[in-house]
Amino acid sequence: MRLSNFLPKETQAEADQSPIRVLLVDDDEDEYIITRRIISEIVGRKHLLDWASSYEQGLAMIQESRHDIYLIDYRLDQKNGLDLLQEAIEQGCTQPMIVLTGQEAREVDIQAMKLGAWDYLVKGRIDAAALERAIRYTLEHKKVLDVLLESQKQREKFVATLTHDLKTPIKAEFRIFELLLDQRFGPLTEEQALVINEMLRSNRFMYQMVDNLLTAFKFEEGQMVLRMETIDLNELVATTINMDLTGLAEDKQQSLTLDLQAEIPPIPLDALEIKRVIYNLVQNAVNYTPKGGKIIVRSRFQDNHALITVEDTGPGIEETIQKSLFEPYASMAKRYRHIGTGLGLYISKKIIEAHQGELLVDSRLGEGSRFTFSLPDQQSEKSRQVTL
Repeated sequence: MRLSNFLPKETQAEADQSPIRVLLVDDDEDEYIITRRIISEIVGRKHLLDWASSYEQGLAMIQESRHDIYLIDYRLDQKNGLDLLQEAIEQGCTQPMIVLTGQEAREVDIQAMKLGAWDYLVKGRIDAAALERAIRYTLEHKKVLDVLLESQKQREKFVATLTHDLKTPIKAEFRIFELLLDQRFGPLTEEQALVINEMLRSNRFMYQMVDNLLTAFKFEEGQMVLRMETIDLNELVATTINMDLTGLAEDKQQSLTLDLQAEIPPIPLDALEIKRVIYNLVQNAVNYTPKGGKIIVRSRFQDNHALITVEDTGPGIEETIQKSLFEPYASMAKRYRHIGTGLGLYISKKIIEAHQGELLVDSRLGEGSRFTFSLPDQQSEKSRQVTL
């Protein structure tokens, strides 16, 4: 893939002529002098070198975002370059970093890569050609990655716009189905009522998938804000299941029962988002539990946390799959010939973590699955104002 396919020619030409700004973070002045000499010998595009002589100064200069690339020595004062690499990335640094070390060590090389380093160079083997090549390759890869990320962002924005526009007509459709079932436009035969009721359930399922897509985009863009209120969690669970999910279980002749502990105090939460979690978990249980199976939804209170558990007698989930179950677009739907976006559990986990809780799975093949989420009975001010 050539970058020229994506960038305007004048933009590419300007980028090729501008100096490359390099920051060296190294507590040894002799190493700075050596690096400065090597950079001065680079032929072609000009390189401008700045120097930070300590971990703290290096971090401060990285935060200023004035450089195109960072050369970070592995040994820095009492800390090391990998600590700086990790801290800089955690603070939002997106520019590439190359780790320098005095001697080759495969363990350090691998660790640096896992933490986000773009390259790893041994000082004694660096000359002008090698350093120029490492910098050039790294920056070109960064440009291509930026283009790909921007392309992905545009696709996600398109999907978000499309799903947002689809929500209104879908919602209007199931309102019409509800009016038909209420016989607002005349009496229905039993067969007509059954058909319309099935259409209504399919329409609600489609609406839920579209809503999940839009919600996932809002999570990724940081546009979701919790609207906290203190409510009766048991009532929310019962209402969600009785209004929206009982019919789904009845269609598969499944037993869907509630086991709700009465002594649960009011819990601060975003009712709409927690309802989404309950719906996703119970709907999954219904989908993957065979005809005639059992689903139990329990509530408990312990250690200042409300616990909601959805337990089923489905096929269970392999341990290898459980590790990626909460990642976006991870789904078992195709394996069991179901329809799904693979976003339900991902969104649910995000919502629960934003409430300072946990969402966990306990499952064994042939023994069913148990999904449990926790909600604290007190929320910090940070959680009340959190943007997801």
